[in-house]
Amino acid sequence: MKFSIWRVLRNIFLIVAVLVVGFTAFLLCTGTHSFAVQSESMAPMLHRGDMVCVRAVDFGELHEGDVVSARFPQTDGIFTHRIVSIDAEKRQITTRGDGNYNDDPLPTDEARIIGKYWFSVPYVGFISLLVQNNNTLLYILLGIALALIVVRVVLSMRRKNKG
Repeated sequence: MKFSIWRVLRNIFLIVAVLVVGFTAFLLCTGTHSFAVQSESMAPMLHRGDMVCVRAVDFGELHEGDVVSARFPQTDGIFTHRIVSIDAEKRQITTRGDGNYNDDPLPTDEARIIGKYWFSVPYVGFISLLVQNNNTLLYILLGIALALIVVRVVLSMRRKNKG
């Protein structure tokens, strides 16, 4: 059996693709939302580049000390912080990042809460952050995938011509 760098690269690519598809299917089947952590506001629990996964819960299931992801009031952004108080009457929470000294300036209404922290995956969010901030990386990854496909086709054609 002859060693081939292309075979190794293909196998690595296939393994990564299967893992990504499987993990994505798992997230979809469990109703999990995932986000890339963009700051150190939740350190030491979460760090920039981690992927945080949250699941939707009823407002009544939230408690002080829970970590939630929510939408900012006037922007498209999302933040993940710890609940420091709950106003059940107004159906609002007050949050603060573990690495911050002050509570977040505005309370968060129930409608803006996406979900409660379930788990996180270190460093995986960096991929999302790089693609969001730099389309060049996306083009490079697509180019690599295309190059692997082209090399595979060319090698297959050469083998047919020889045999």
